[in-house]
Amino acid sequence: MIHSLRALLSRRSTRSLTAAEREDLAQAQLRATRPIISGVLLCGAVLLAIIAVFDLSHVTPSIGYPVWAQLLAAFGVAACAAGVARLPQWQHRLMLILAGTLLTGIFMSMPLPGATGQLALRTGLFQLLPLALMALTVRPMSLLALALLIVVMAQLRIVLYGAPGTGSALYWLYTLMTIGFGLVLAGYRTDFAVSAWQMRRRLVRQAHTDELTGLLNRNGWTERAIALHAQALAAGRPVAVVVLDIDYFKRINDEHGHDGGDTVLRRLGDLMRARTGANGCAARIGGEEFAVLLDGDDAVAAQAFAERLRREFRKAQGAVVATLSAGIAGHLPGESLRDQMRRADQALYEAKREGRDRVHVAGIP
Repeated sequence: MIHSLRALLSRRSTRSLTAAEREDLAQAQLRATRPIISGVLLCGAVLLAIIAVFDLSHVTPSIGYPVWAQLLAAFGVAACAAGVARLPQWQHRLMLILAGTLLTGIFMSMPLPGATGQLALRTGLFQLLPLALMALTVRPMSLLALALLIVVMAQLRIVLYGAPGTGSALYWLYTLMTIGFGLVLAGYRTDFAVSAWQMRRRLVRQAHTDELTGLLNRNGWTERAIALHAQALAAGRPVAVVVLDIDYFKRINDEHGHDGGDTVLRRLGDLMRARTGANGCAARIGGEEFAVLLDGDDAVAAQAFAERLRREFRKAQGAVVATLSAGIAGHLPGESLRDQMRRADQALYEAKREGRDRVHVAGIP
């Protein structure tokens, strides 16, 4: 039923997203709307308090509730608003949203026996609250719960007080229009959220990805490699760093132009993406300089990885012939990623000094 409801309420803008992307989008929307929903409920509490003051001052006709009860209800709605802002589980927040809405609806639009006090105006004022909440609601189950609450309260008013003087048709039309407008606004908010979420993902990807090779750029490497390095050490796994450099790259650019150089860079990027896999990350950290972090591999395994990459790169030549040098550093106790990369850079320098087109493993200092 939940899946059917989600499909019914889904927007065209979300249908191309994967399940993981939809959940990520939902979480982003929940983070953005939670304080606003809390604020809407708080407005309901303030409204109850203002009406209590009006009743006390005889500014408006009362619907029978004592002022202290109205103020207590306002305090309860404010507590619900505070809980919505703090509780992590969306199910718990939904219960507080429904409770706050119900409290507001009872004390604003359901008179005690014998009191009528501008019921139509009070009901119309109350309906603004669930309308705003529906417009901000993200999950289909929450939308359904709010819609059901509106319908149940509308039916309860008819059972308790009878149909309005204008007849029940307009009354139900008004109720259904409240739900309809809430759904429409929620849909447009979702479309806007999808657009903003996709734009943010594109910007993050551009900020962390090298456009030419599709690998991480230096910013992406700094963020991703530091995180992977820390995770590996915390789990007690070995971790190795490989720094690679295309030999005589300036000569390649001079002889074949930048298009030829770009072809070589893309070729290496494709190989690195295919070979690194999920147990590490690969990046282009400079013009012709690349780096790989291998989570779970020691220096011996990293050497085998680099040798394989070097051979495959040499074999995958087109019109432009290029070779690859690499420096490797396994992790030493207490060593930071920066220090490990420094040793890998020194090993790369040794590979260059020894004649290029080779792999050199950093020794233990």
